[in-house]
Amino acid sequence: MFQITIEQPEDAPAIEALLDEAFGPGRTSKISYRYREGVDPVPGLSLVARQGKDIVGSIRYWPILVGVEEKPALLLGPLAISPRLQGKGIGAALAFQTLDMAAWAGHRLVLLVGDLAYYRRFGFAPAASHGIRMPDEKPERLQFSALAPGAIAEYRGDIRRWRRLPPASASCAA
Repeated sequence: MFQITIEQPEDAPAIEALLDEAFGPGRTSKISYRYREGVDPVPGLSLVARQGKDIVGSIRYWPILVGVEEKPALLLGPLAISPRLQGKGIGAALAFQTLDMAAWAGHRLVLLVGDLAYYRRFGFAPAASHGIRMPDEKPERLQFSALAPGAIAEYRGDIRRWRRLPPASASCAA
């Protein structure tokens, strides 16, 4: 049995250990980390799964921009589950809950780098066929989920690192 809670600052060391266990120490060399480095995760969308005192799952979202218009979107990841508990529904619970939370918060588009076979069940589809790319990443690994009807039509171009936007556009929600 596990419980899902909002990530707390004191959870950081346990999450880093979980990420190393799930993805290996070379995980930070992945292309998606370019968009996370020096950027804070989106508040309220970083959740952990706890089994007793142990953190056995983690999910985070990061603000990104898409295209020359710099439309705000979310980058999901990493989604990590303790290898000893994979296949128990923890990842699905974290993904479904946070995607619902992101939609309720007014976010319009989520992107991730991952396997379509796993993420299709959460509503993800290939992003490349919609004209969205992550420079230097394999196009087939970039997936999207539109959190609002028709939102994918609003996005085209390369993913860009988040930067502070003028106050009128300061959130990831459009």
